[in-house]
Amino acid sequence: MKIKAYAITLILVATVLFVSLPKGGGIWLAGVVPLFVIWTFYTMIRMVVSAVGRQGRAIRLGIWVVALVVAIATQAHWDSSARDEASRAAAALVAYKARTGAFPADLADAGLNAQVLADEWHVKYRLREGKPELGYPASLMPLTMYEYDFAANQWRTNAY
Repeated sequence: MKIKAYAITLILVATVLFVSLPKGGGIWLAGVVPLFVIWTFYTMIRMVVSAVGRQGRAIRLGIWVVALVVAIATQAHWDSSARDEASRAAAALVAYKARTGAFPADLADAGLNAQVLADEWHVKYRLREGKPELGYPASLMPLTMYEYDFAANQWRTNAY
């Protein structure tokens, strides 16, 4: 196998990882994964039909599998970590209400660092007409927020 084929694969993989590894970059995987599945079927058929280039195709396929597993695992980590942080914020808000009888005007009143939650996890809180609103964006779905339902004590998805 020529080095050029590996170079092209590595450049494409690096590009996909560059856009899909950061928080919120999971949306790029929605376009890449279907193309990968189609390419995988094509590659496997070619590997079965012809022994020529089989090793190179297998190596490129392996590189892509590892890269996509890393990207998907990273996005799952971001999603899980954001949920954990937002759930801690919800628990602090509920505890504040239990102590005082009302929800706080901001996260700082509940003993939380609103700036860190907003910067690191995009967790937002506000009190609108006496009702609390706590949410954060979904890592893999664009234009989707997870919002905490304080009446039901659970998270719900709200696509805008």
